[in-house]
Amino acid sequence: MSPKKLYGTFPTPYGITIPVFKPEVFDPSDPDRVLFTMEGTAIFAGIHDQDERRRFVADAQRLGGCPQFEDDGGHSVPKVALPIPRHAAYPRVAGMEADVPVEAWTTDILDCSRWCDRGDLLLGIIGNNQEQAAAWADDTLAAEIHPLGIAITMTAALEHLCETEIDCLEAAALYALTTHDEWRRAGIAWLHPFQETWFRDWSTARPHYTAFARSLEVSFELPQWVAGGGRA
Repeated sequence: MSPKKLYGTFPTPYGITIPVFKPEVFDPSDPDRVLFTMEGTAIFAGIHDQDERRRFVADAQRLGGCPQFEDDGGHSVPKVALPIPRHAAYPRVAGMEADVPVEAWTTDILDCSRWCDRGDLLLGIIGNNQEQAAAWADDTLAAEIHPLGIAITMTAALEHLCETEIDCLEAAALYALTTHDEWRRAGIAWLHPFQETWFRDWSTARPHYTAFARSLEVSFELPQWVAGGGRA
């Protein structure tokens, strides 16, 4: 059965959303069933190399079903525990002038059910802040303090998600830039195997992220490949 009725998109763990389709024949016993293309399945399986993805698709067509994705560089979805921070950021900013953006950021983040949408939202806000701070480029102190203020605000907002695990690239990339040491370590640990593949692709396409990461190098001990967009 070939999927032809485009239904929407589905986020993969690797910073790419893939199209999903409704089956041509509706099955009332499984009304929520959707289909991926084999290319989409290969991406969801973590197969980054395009030649390996093509081989995976070709094998699926030859076999008439999904082959073992591990044979073509695929793997299970990586997951990294997200510890409860020892000292929450939100109580330190709540009630201050800074809590206005914190509350707005929190509301917007909670309105997004998918991390791919949260990532776009946060990077849009960060990009706007970066543009406003461009006038301070010659002020070394302001150039260091302003990114840290953004990181604190983002950290305080993300605390409201109460997440206990990282299972996708967007979450890992942004937790890696928070003010909690344990969150940064968890985010970096998730990203590390993909620093030259999925993370490099994602961060290269998002200059606001790499600029923000680079601006935090003074405040945090970030690996160069994080601040450099996946390039050592």
